[in-house]
Amino acid sequence: MKRRYLVGFAVGAMAAALAATGWRLYDNRRRHRVPGFEGLDAPGVADAFSRVAVLPPMRILRWFVAQRAVSMISRGEALDLGCGPGLLVLELARRAPELHVTGIDLSERMLAAAEERARACQVSHTVSFGKGDVQQIPFPNSSVDLVISTLALHHWDDPVSVLDEIARVVRPGGSYLVFDLRRDMAAPFWLLIWSVTRFVVPNALRQVQEPLASRDAAYTVEEAARLARWSQLTGWRVTAGPAWLTIEGSSDGRPMP
Repeated sequence: MKRRYLVGFAVGAMAAALAATGWRLYDNRRRHRVPGFEGLDAPGVADAFSRVAVLPPMRILRWFVAQRAVSMISRGEALDLGCGPGLLVLELARRAPELHVTGIDLSERMLAAAEERARACQVSHTVSFGKGDVQQIPFPNSSVDLVISTLALHHWDDPVSVLDEIARVVRPGGSYLVFDLRRDMAAPFWLLIWSVTRFVVPNALRQVQEPLASRDAAYTVEEAARLARWSQLTGWRVTAGPAWLTIEGSSDGRPMP
């Protein structure tokens, strides 16, 4: 009985120490936004990001975003801004065969990886990829039914101008979904991201402090609403989860599902 008591006391003391350490780390987190960019064009970083992108947590994230996106628009022309290695584009193609999805990105390495995946998945006829700047989206006015962006908002130098571009290319009745981390995320998620940055991700990402640097560069819910308010988007709303937020809506202001 005494030994069991001592073991229980030791476990409790260790748990308390870990909780106290976690709280000190969280209490010392960055409060103010720190703009940053992980430099995906660097070969080591791009390759490391591609490896991380296929891990289960990222698959869950893509499932969430794709589910939300196809509930808004499931046919027509879709555009993924900052598509990276194209995994979300392929997920959308799998879920919505009547949706043609184009992914644009500035990283040629990412685009090459995306095109290779599309060929391997035999969906090249429903998806396409190209190099493009989100601040000058290479699409005509009112030409896209759905615009999506995932984990890119915090990297945009001028987010209002990108939101204006989204408003420009979306057709009347079209929809948009901008998904990103929120800087004011709950403590357990901040600690998870801190731990992943320190102990889990490949060294190339650890050297640029990702994904913690992305959290530090992200916006709060209130800041995201301010960006949307300053932009030309119509029918927008900001939604919030414990670690993420979205700027989403319809160009004709219809209620979102």
